[in-house]
Amino acid sequence: MSLPLVVKSTLREAIRASLEQLIGRLKGLGYVPETRLVLQVVGEEQKEEQLYYHSEKLALVFALMNAVRLQCSRGVIQIVKNIRICVDCHNFMKVASGLVQKEIVVRDSNRFHHFKDRVCSCNDYW
Repeated sequence: MSLPLVVKSTLREAIRASLEQLIGRLKGLGYVPETRLVLQVVGEEQKEEQLYYHSEKLALVFALMNAVRLQCSRGVIQIVKNIRICVDCHNFMKVASGLVQKEIVVRDSNRFHHFKDRVCSCNDYW
């Protein structure tokens, strides 16, 4: 069953607004976007904005918005990617795990990353 376009649009706006709030809070804790990863020739602000909407960040915000309804087991949020997690998203998840006080597990194409209390199980090794 597909959601009506109005509901999809509202949900998309709510996720983006929550993500922007989370990014603001994380920047206050030391998160700095890795803009060197953006290969396009655009301004610094546009580079940051391109990094903000990576799928794992959107998935984290969606899970946080729906934590009670999704019944995250033992406070663990699990995210699966079919490609490798980028350095920026890795740093983002580390800082976010400390802020939201939840373990975040991201399975990418190479390994499981267990983020807890601002530390990753991979010891920042790619």
